[in-house]
Amino acid sequence: MTETAAVIEVKDDVAILACPDSESCSSCAAHGICGGAKDRQFEAFNINQINLEKGDVVEVLLPTGKTIGAAFMVMLFPLILFLLFFGATGLILENPEEGVKVLSGVVGLAAGFGINLLLNRKQKKKNLPQIIKKLY
Repeated sequence: MTETAAVIEVKDDVAILACPDSESCSSCAAHGICGGAKDRQFEAFNINQINLEKGDVVEVLLPTGKTIGAAFMVMLFPLILFLLFFGATGLILENPEEGVKVLSGVVGLAAGFGINLLLNRKQKKKNLPQIIKKLY
């Protein structure tokens, strides 16, 4: 999927962009809950080293696979670890109290967010949307 965005700031090979609502945002039932609110800002990797200045309008590639993968890692992976830790506590300990199982689940949730944070820190530019061309 490609989006059109305006350059707000340029930092080496990463640009901060502002993306106004697209046509798909106007018909969406989420009404901006996803971060698609008007003039949302985000970082994008200038993979082709295009000469950019503040105010330029660019086309940004949001690879579908990376988008789905990021959504999984942010939303589902910690939840899955919560359920695994919660269930494993019931299997490992004999008749654990509900509070112990919930606490174990919260540890799994925190582990999921921690793993996600470490992976994203290591692959920051790789996971960013990519600026593919300057429109004007």
